[in-house]
Amino acid sequence: MTAVLRRQTVSVAFAALVLLVALATGSLLGPRPGLRQVVGTGLDAVVQHHDLLSVLTAAVFAPGLGALLLDVVAIVAVMGGAERLLGHGRTLLVAAGTTVLGIAAGIVLQAAGILVRGVWSQAPLDTLVVDPLIPVAGTAMAASAFAGPLWRRRIRVLGFTALVVVLLYSGEPGDAYRLAAGAVGLVLGLVLTRHAPRLRWRRSSHHETRSLLAAVVGVTAFGPIVAVVSPHGYGPLRPLGLLFRDSLPGAGFLRDPCDGFRSSAECARQVALAHVNGPGAALMPLLVLAASLAAAWGMWHGRRASAIVAVALNALIALLTAVFFGVLPALRHPRTLLGPALDGGPTLQTTLAALVPAAVAALVLLSIRHFDVRPRRTVALASAGAVVAALLVGAVPYVLAGALLPRQFAPRSDVLSTLADVPQRYVPIGFQRLQHLGLVPIGQPAHLIHDWMGPLLWAVVLAVTLVLRFDLAVAPGADDQRLRRLLRAGGSGSISYMATWPGNVVRFSASGDHAVAYREIGGVALALGEPVGAAAGRLAAAREFAVDCDDRGLTPVFYAVSPEFARALSDERRWSTATIGEDTLIRPRAFAMTGKRWQDVRTSINRAQRLGVSTWWTTWSDCTPAQRAQITAISEEWVADRGLPELGFTLGGVDELHDPAVRLMLALDAEGRVIATTSWLPTWRDDVQIGWTLDVMRRSADSMNGLMEFVIAQVLLLAQEQDLEFVSLSASPLALSDVEDDGALDRLLRVLSRVLEPAYGFASLASFKAKFQPELQPLVLAYPDALALPATGIALTRAYLPHLTARAAVRLVSAFR
Repeated sequence: MTAVLRRQTVSVAFAALVLLVALATGSLLGPRPGLRQVVGTGLDAVVQHHDLLSVLTAAVFAPGLGALLLDVVAIVAVMGGAERLLGHGRTLLVAAGTTVLGIAAGIVLQAAGILVRGVWSQAPLDTLVVDPLIPVAGTAMAASAFAGPLWRRRIRVLGFTALVVVLLYSGEPGDAYRLAAGAVGLVLGLVLTRHAPRLRWRRSSHHETRSLLAAVVGVTAFGPIVAVVSPHGYGPLRPLGLLFRDSLPGAGFLRDPCDGFRSSAECARQVALAHVNGPGAALMPLLVLAASLAAAWGMWHGRRASAIVAVALNALIALLTAVFFGVLPALRHPRTLLGPALDGGPTLQTTLAALVPAAVAALVLLSIRHFDVRPRRTVALASAGAVVAALLVGAVPYVLAGALLPRQFAPRSDVLSTLADVPQRYVPIGFQRLQHLGLVPIGQPAHLIHDWMGPLLWAVVLAVTLVLRFDLAVAPGADDQRLRRLLRAGGSGSISYMATWPGNVVRFSASGDHAVAYREIGGVALALGEPVGAAAGRLAAAREFAVDCDDRGLTPVFYAVSPEFARALSDERRWSTATIGEDTLIRPRAFAMTGKRWQDVRTSINRAQRLGVSTWWTTWSDCTPAQRAQITAISEEWVADRGLPELGFTLGGVDELHDPAVRLMLALDAEGRVIATTSWLPTWRDDVQIGWTLDVMRRSADSMNGLMEFVIAQVLLLAQEQDLEFVSLSASPLALSDVEDDGALDRLLRVLSRVLEPAYGFASLASFKAKFQPELQPLVLAYPDALALPATGIALTRAYLPHLTARAAVRLVSAFR
């Protein structure tokens, strides 16, 4: 507790002030009207009454008890986190500055809205705002400038998404003040940073891109809840929020349905609304919300099917919004399209409500390439069939009821009218509140079908979304277990464990004793290494794989195999070969850091020990949440410094660290903070581990020079204790020694290596590994036909750069020139 008070002095003091003010003034339930007139701020208070002090007093009062508790937690957690980045003095300065300037900017925005009869035109001019979250939003955005690339992006994307969503769905003046304070805080943070900051977007990893998009989908899905809990909102998306509020007349209304209505038409309409106000109508919007959240959950885990569901749901909501709140009312009230609402007519701001879900759908669709995890084809088809079946199960009985039982509906139904009414039964009732309700059930059978056909469909959509979240094209089931057993029986080299990575297709031999992991790219079956399994029989498994590829019209190619295996293929099947890289092997049994050539490594070890740096041999699951966040932040910082997307194929990332068989060697500073991470893949023979292979190797930008030498040396010492046969510092793809060109493919690989070198440093990485005096083992690519070289080169490029965009491709070509 003492440490928290010392590190978060300003935020804790501010939280205590808000509590004490509430207790001292008896404002636990919110300021009384008289006190609110004194301490509240707003357009009327500042402009008309010139109460400039109110922009500060408004930030220390909460509007109610629930808000008070939420505000105190947010001040301690959010502003406290910002204070640890900003420091005490800057936090106090930013909190005061963003409160004053944010409220001022919000008032200007509110006044501009009134002038154009926009979002704020319905809000009372004398609305008085009290809200301690205004300085919280400002300090959080200011602190983002002092955070690393990972948290800087997260704070800004999620923070502004939440602020904008609340403004659009609630639309009260305080929401505008918070958003304006966040914008002011962002500018102040950029000004306060020492290193001439630039407001630019930095590249994020595929893992982080998926996480951010999932969070955006989740936050926007929660937007309607904001409209429900906000009693007096004026936001342009508030109509969408009303979909989740059961505001139709209840059954008690039917006891005296026409009391208080001037016309029989209005009375009849209210009776119709009461008829359709069953539990199904209230449940349907909740199912839509749950499906959106389930899709966001699946996106968080990289599921492409979940991303497609999110696109479909948001596009559907955008379409329904445009139709029911824009097109249909405009047909009845064309004069009100650009003006204030009249008798249910649309306004421009209501029509624009469709743009938010449409923008979310477009954003996810444009980033669909980042979602690599696909479901099994059978499960995807079964899911689509289940949705169609649910639609038909409701629609067919409904049409039959309308045709065979016309007296069950008012007005009397027939086939055409029932068919025309079917689409509305699957639309949440909130969209239809101001529209023609279509057929109204008056009999129990019709009422049952009418009420539950929509919820049935959306329940199936929710169930399907959850199923697609858990299903994998290459699931960790029987095939994965078979592959892992074969890996333990006989890994086919230092890269053999990469066969378990997502994106690979595994083909087992007819005997089941061997397996080939490959990727099908542009008609080329690019096999990763030699067949997995015992050494005896690998050539036969390769022959079987090649025959299967020929039968399917694919070109089989073996990537990163040993020269011996490549020669065997060449001798038997007349395949051509090309050297595509070198594996760097260290033999722990003969390892000793003696001699002048090891001077740099010994110096790094001594420097690390003087600075109190230690190492920890662990797994991802054994790391604490804070350590996992630090590892992810280091990785994001590394990715952000690259000008091209992350490489794939034989180069892993954060997602590959989660495997329990993968070990991590972390470097910790004197305070226990993770400052470097390396990951190590196992290799077995006859169920006995014989080696480790380096995969991920990343360190924080502010760590000491030579840190990686220290970390790798600790792994080598550990491997020596475990009596392992080898430690591989991993293959250096496209980093070739100066050997004579063997043909067109060699030249293509060298061109690709030169182009990617500035961003990924293959040559410099090979030079770094040379410090450990490794044994270099050539890695060979074997291919059956020289005519397949162009397709093979393209397949290799796409394997390493699966997410290469058109813009990045242009940069790649420009770099080559």
